[in-house]
Amino acid sequence: MRKILRGPGVSALIATMAMLGAAHADDTIKIGALLIDSGPLAGLKESQTKAINLAIEEINAAGGAAGKKLEPVFITYAGTPDAAVDGATRAVQKDGALFLTGMDTSAVSPALSAKLASLNALMVEVYAQADPLTGKACNPNYFRANVNDSMLMNAVGDFLKDNPIKSWDIIAVDYSSGRDAAKKFEALVKSQGGTVGKTLFAPFGTADFGAKISDLGSNPSEGLYVTIFGSDAINLAKQQAQFGLFSKYKMVIGNSFVIPQVLPAMGDSALGVYQTLGFVPGEKGAQAEAFVEAYKKKYNGELPAYTSADQYAAIQLMAAAINKANSTDVAAVRAAMTGLKADTVLGPAEVRTADHQTARPILMNQIVKGPDGKATYEIKKVFPGSEVIAPVDSACKM
Repeated sequence: MRKILRGPGVSALIATMAMLGAAHADDTIKIGALLIDSGPLAGLKESQTKAINLAIEEINAAGGAAGKKLEPVFITYAGTPDAAVDGATRAVQKDGALFLTGMDTSAVSPALSAKLASLNALMVEVYAQADPLTGKACNPNYFRANVNDSMLMNAVGDFLKDNPIKSWDIIAVDYSSGRDAAKKFEALVKSQGGTVGKTLFAPFGTADFGAKISDLGSNPSEGLYVTIFGSDAINLAKQQAQFGLFSKYKMVIGNSFVIPQVLPAMGDSALGVYQTLGFVPGEKGAQAEAFVEAYKKKYNGELPAYTSADQYAAIQLMAAAINKANSTDVAAVRAAMTGLKADTVLGPAEVRTADHQTARPILMNQIVKGPDGKATYEIKKVFPGSEVIAPVDSACKM
């Protein structure tokens, strides 16, 4: 039989342990990070984890936020809205997270945003690009550090003014984000006097793009716009190379297609593709350069992806807001985050008061062979955030 200890000494010990636990909680600010661990996006989880750990490590080394240390709470989930909400609820109610961030797609984030008020938590988005999240579905507790679809399209539109292509084909993932991007690109092309020929959609998880490649390769337009993600993007790039599909077009532009996490696997099959990104190694600026060096040093020479930079910048914005508020009270931090201006690894960033969309730079890059013979990014143009951010959607009512 187990002996149960009783008495004043034991009670004092228990009380002391409880006080120490409470003191530790008071000295830390928890950040809940939702990470997708299955499906085409699962391969991006590691780079997000690395960025979060590096950002928190460096911010804590510099004194933390409002005198407290940041602490990550990692929650893995299957990438569905219900699983995301369950994970967020656990991070906030069980682990005491003040902020939520991580891998939240345009299908997931609306459910998370709607839950924030009841959780009394704040969210800084780094993944979902759908306009309505900072438009008609805007939320006082929801902030977006990454670019939205309209910002990317504005950058593409500006680029195409100097590189006119009059007819386009589109291939996109058969998903809300893919259909939305295809619709916006078609509108952009028509606004510049161009036309759209074929628009094809492929389900998430497509392993064989043969039929799509054959269809596109038959009487192709001048340009091709590609919105295919993750492991599906690798499949498309490699399979099209066997038929020389991209070479049949004067220009191929990717939207989240050739991202750093998949470029090594694509290799030469992605050469020549233009890709809008919020960050690439080689971008000028003290913070950007220091971030790349710190990331390489910590992770054995690995270069950070643009999603890693977005994630790092999101945590920078969290810390800046907490410092500005000098508090961890949700209402105070929310007020401090609204309208916040900060220098980040992405460059100058401003969280717009009216809709909580962050204005920050966007880069147009082309995939070329680097000095080492491997495919890499060559920056063609940098668009300041103030030039590409779309007007506030009148449907946003905070």
